[in-house]
Amino acid sequence: MNNPLGPGAPPYGFVHPPGPPPHHHKTSGLAIAALVLGLTGCLVLPLLPAIIVGVIALTQTGPGKRPGRGLAIGGLAAAGFWAIGWVALLGNTMDDLRHDTAGPQSAGCATPSPGHADACTLKPGECFEQPKVKGTFDSVELTSCGNAHSTEAIGAFTAADGPWPGAEKLRAEAVSECQRIMAKNVDRPRLEAAGVYADLSYLAPGRESWETACAPSSARSTHPTHS
Repeated sequence: MNNPLGPGAPPYGFVHPPGPPPHHHKTSGLAIAALVLGLTGCLVLPLLPAIIVGVIALTQTGPGKRPGRGLAIGGLAAAGFWAIGWVALLGNTMDDLRHDTAGPQSAGCATPSPGHADACTLKPGECFEQPKVKGTFDSVELTSCGNAHSTEAIGAFTAADGPWPGAEKLRAEAVSECQRIMAKNVDRPRLEAAGVYADLSYLAPGRESWETACAPSSARSTHPTHS
């Protein structure tokens, strides 16, 4: 049968086979992961993975490569935003902590003059003369325990942390703690056998010293002579 389209033309009903379908690259999974990790940077832990994954995703995306470069850039930007926020928050927290723990020295907790001690510096075993004043006093004058003296520090304890408890509550705590210290560190039967009268008192910081982070208290055994 003759071909009406002429020699060399394809016969009726002939169709050329289609070419290969166009290839579409999928969006980079690393770029998607970088964006998700960057947006969750408020949780801190995803920040470093977001930066690492985002940098890798940048090398795999862009013109002629896989789609998703914008996602990678968005993830890195979000991670950077959260990182700056966390650094600022940590800096403010550290400043507040230093402010709360340092505090200015007050007169009640300042370094006492040479040869004297206060509630912040008096050590167990140190001896001194009981001040001949009525009411409260800030410091005592130390003396050699080998000489006649009226008072010796027999121990120390740190009062419960917190705001100023008030004089009465602090006194109750000091009496309880000092009695425990005296029972442990003082041989009262030997003192009584030697005719030495022992009384118990304490030296504690006042409210001003307490509020500048000086809260130790010293238990003292008061007696006419050292035995």
